[in-house]
Amino acid sequence: MAISRKISNDDVAERMKELMEPIDQQIMMTDDRSDLLMIACAMLHRAKDIFDNELGRRATEQLFVRAIVDSNEHS
Repeated sequence: MAISRKISNDDVAERMKELMEPIDQQIMMTDDRSDLLMIACAMLHRAKDIFDNELGRRATEQLFVRAIVDSNEHS
């Protein structure tokens, strides 16, 4: 029998921070603006692929649209 545990927002934030450490190190290793933009494009493509595989294409599209709307509302 599996024991379920409520994951707090703090737990999620801490785990996300841990997972981002190697990515942040790679970003710091970029030499110039071109490298930085290349890594950003690669991460965006990889993130889209992960969302597509885990959530499905329709949910991915909804997620990206919502992110754009939220971004525009906060600009």
